[in-house]
Amino acid sequence: MPEYTLAVRHLAEFCHRSGDIDYRFTPSPTGEQGVAGHQQVYQRRGAGYQAEFALETLFSAEDWQLRIRGRADGYDADAGLIEEIKTCRVERASIPPAIEQLHWAQAKIYAALLCRQQDELAQVQVQLTYFNIDSAEEWPQRETLGREQLLAFLEDSVRHYMDWMQLQHAWRLQRDASITALSFPHEEYRPGQRQMAETVYKCIAQSGQLLLQAPTGIGKTAAVLFPALKALAADKHQRIAFVTARTVGRRAAEESLAEMAGQGLLLRRLTVTARERICFSPGKACHGDDCPYASGYYDRLPQALAAAMQETRLDREQIEALAQRFTVCPYQLGIDLLPWVDLCIADIHYLYSFNAMISSLFAERQLRWTTLLDEAHNLPQRARDMFSATLAKRELMAAKKQAGGKVKSALERLNRELLQLDKETWQDSDFDSRATPPESLLVSLQRLVAAVVAQQAENPLLLQQQPALLDFYFELLQFQRVLEVYDEDYRFEMTRSRKQQSLVIRLRCLDASRLLSERQLRPVAVVAFSATVSPPQWVLQELGFAGPAVFQELPSPFSPGQYKIQRNTRLDTRFRARAATLPALAASISEWLRQTPGNCIVYFSAYQYMSDALELLRDAVTERHLCVQQRNWDESSRDDLLETLRSRQDVAAFCILGGVFGEGIDLPGEALRSVVVVGVGLPQFNRERESLRDYYQQKSGLGYEYAYVYPGMQRVSQALGRVIRRESDQGSALLIDPRYADAEYSRLLPPWWEYSEAPWPSSL
Repeated sequence: MPEYTLAVRHLAEFCHRSGDIDYRFTPSPTGEQGVAGHQQVYQRRGAGYQAEFALETLFSAEDWQLRIRGRADGYDADAGLIEEIKTCRVERASIPPAIEQLHWAQAKIYAALLCRQQDELAQVQVQLTYFNIDSAEEWPQRETLGREQLLAFLEDSVRHYMDWMQLQHAWRLQRDASITALSFPHEEYRPGQRQMAETVYKCIAQSGQLLLQAPTGIGKTAAVLFPALKALAADKHQRIAFVTARTVGRRAAEESLAEMAGQGLLLRRLTVTARERICFSPGKACHGDDCPYASGYYDRLPQALAAAMQETRLDREQIEALAQRFTVCPYQLGIDLLPWVDLCIADIHYLYSFNAMISSLFAERQLRWTTLLDEAHNLPQRARDMFSATLAKRELMAAKKQAGGKVKSALERLNRELLQLDKETWQDSDFDSRATPPESLLVSLQRLVAAVVAQQAENPLLLQQQPALLDFYFELLQFQRVLEVYDEDYRFEMTRSRKQQSLVIRLRCLDASRLLSERQLRPVAVVAFSATVSPPQWVLQELGFAGPAVFQELPSPFSPGQYKIQRNTRLDTRFRARAATLPALAASISEWLRQTPGNCIVYFSAYQYMSDALELLRDAVTERHLCVQQRNWDESSRDDLLETLRSRQDVAAFCILGGVFGEGIDLPGEALRSVVVVGVGLPQFNRERESLRDYYQQKSGLGYEYAYVYPGMQRVSQALGRVIRRESDQGSALLIDPRYADAEYSRLLPPWWEYSEAPWPSSL
């Protein structure tokens, strides 16, 4: 008989949450601070007091069971008392009534579980205690409730929840039957796809970590999703999270699932959309006093959830339509739907960042899920950015101009800390890097956060009324989160210029593998896949995978002759040689464009280098439709170039290697027939990259490789992967740089294609 497990807190939230969306109470202490606050309260209790008292009970339906479990914060058997403790950073009077009602419901459910566990109890003293972690003030409230009253409260709550779960259970049976009957979405597997699907299923079944390298065009998305769905029906996991760094990855997943739905798949899937993109009231506070979609949100949420359960595809359009229909916040509705969908598609941020909502929600609800990580090579750099933080003195001063009261005082204290840092001796006049930040900085940050939270409790619209403070506050929260995990893989950096208020301090993550490894252990399995994961041991380490993780390279479905790649190893593109070799480079590219029919993308590592080459090339490409990527292009400009490539066959597009046109774009057939890659894609030489090099040199002795060579060659491989996308495609490429003759570089090129030496241009 299937058994579902439910935490007491989630039962209370499902049945007893009401009123507005209200963040005055929730964004207060971090998890660690909350634990510390509970410990302070425990030290004040008597000898017979038991902290974290475990309680659970079982309810049965016709063909399934519901187990409710949790840990009451405290139990005193001698006093017959159950206590629920809530840490906060606000005054007692500032706690919204709807939030307090929810907390009381949670405390009463614990008391009812105690009654079910101890038949002799006639009544229970139920205590709800608020504890301010800044002032150490404690506000207890106590009620004495009878056994029958508590049991009736529990049974009413459970009956409401079990009615909902009966619908979910029936859906699960339908879903599993459709998955069992589902065939692979294509008539037959491409070479390598079956092996890939079998390996993915085995990884999920064995709760493993898997890194797959397969050529672009093999159909990786379908080959990963199909076995993950089969594992869902086999109860190897309960949820699937498909995460990606690019829009094209999301679209590929949605299209693959839509194709399977056309073949009979029943699956509830949700695409998570960022708050700023889906918000109906931009610029307003997420609070009932300011936004109609936040006002009374939890009163209307049950009807919105019930309507959403009638849908199988919950992408942005469907979520917005439901939100309009029930006048609820579309972003929060998407979040509240996450526990009830079978598969979610989201950006990397939602699974790996500090406030990784999906993984936190799944973990809280003790759901077993698998992460499918698309284009896995993007994660390490994204993670470094997500785990770093920056504070600018100029933004602090702007916030101080708007602030008042204790917030202004706290900002002034932080400003004094920055002034002191500015006066200290630096490594260089404009840059300084240190192993650790000063301890006094953490204290100032904590006091500022506490001041903002307290003032926001009194005025919910505070941050909306002071936009400069709002921007600085979010940067401040990120800074505080980073300080809590700061270790040897970080550097505290400071920069400044001759301009006033130019000081910027940064906590820079050099190596995200430690923090990623913690997050990779949360799901039951992780399947990461990409066309560019060379060398694999480096990528496994960067992803935070553990020792037993498996790497597998899949065979190519294409014949090597479909893609002819030439290497011009006589033309030096390194910075010091560029001026001298620029005429030869222009001649080489010009001849390639004359002799190679069809659309071509020419990739450069820098805008200035590309501009210099174009000055010599414009007269030579008059027979081509010329497109040049600009620094300030938005998404519509990007789409215009892609549409030009799809509609014409005479395009010469000059683009930046590693940019938006270097990976994640699908240009099959005549849309793209060739590429030219100038250089080996090494990242720009700067202080940040050199810090990375120094760190990895000390850690592994491979600083230059980790900081420059491996990331650069990933960009090259991604650019090469734009050409052959379908089994019928034919294409060619030209790689220009002497380093392609070195084994250190050539071994990192995609292994599936033919490589030959390019002839010297006839015009030279």
